[in-house]
Amino acid sequence: MKLLKGEIISNEKYNDNLFKISVFSPYICKETKPGQFINIKCSHPGTIDPLLRRPFAIFEIERKFNVFSVLYRIRGKGTEFLSGLKKGDIIDFVGPLGDGIETDESKDNLLLIGGGIGIAPLNLLAKEACRLRKNVFFAAGFKNNDYFRWEEDLIELKINYIIFTEDGSWGEKGMVSDYIWNNLKSFKDYDVYCCGPVGMLKALKRNYAGTDNKVTALLEEMMACGIGVCNGCVVKIKKGKRGFSYKKVCKDGPAFNLREVIFD
Repeated sequence: MKLLKGEIISNEKYNDNLFKISVFSPYICKETKPGQFINIKCSHPGTIDPLLRRPFAIFEIERKFNVFSVLYRIRGKGTEFLSGLKKGDIIDFVGPLGDGIETDESKDNLLLIGGGIGIAPLNLLAKEACRLRKNVFFAAGFKNNDYFRWEEDLIELKINYIIFTEDGSWGEKGMVSDYIWNNLKSFKDYDVYCCGPVGMLKALKRNYAGTDNKVTALLEEMMACGIGVCNGCVVKIKKGKRGFSYKKVCKDGPAFNLREVIFD
């Protein structure tokens, strides 16, 4: 982990409030594992509004060019600031943060299940798994077609995938968790990685309750420090038969065994 600055190579608009920002950083490109994230200072130099850095999953790494990218939605003052940055601007960030996924330790078959902006860390995982010549299937679910531009990134990966939208405006109409439930046997020899809204993760936890799959969830929590000091992103993790302990998403995660996550 280092405090870094990087030059913006592009800040591409995917739709009205979805962007992909690409940054030159040899250190991040060399040191980052799938699942890790960075904390970006989302304010002008010399100002502290907003005060706290914002966490963003690493979406893509182009090692040949030492460029990494982040996919983000405009949700508040911090992301609004990011959306206004241009090519050549410098951003201030800390990373890589979190405990990354050792891709080479996974099975040869991977099922990735993403919901909404939860596709971001899984996109990097898919790319790294492909680099290791693993068989990857990506199932993704969205409310509507806001993420339509992302399908071009999927096509570049040359993997099998299926997309669901609740309103039927893109891909198939329905819920991605229902698709997984109806196809559990088809993916019985797959390691599973998922990231998305709590409702989706709860449904997947129920789906996989009676299976032998290794199921890893990348959790998304509000963070303050991002380095495990403030305890602002703790989650309950099962401990023993009836007990539980608190773990920090920023430091102990964001990857956890889905079966051990306790959703209150």
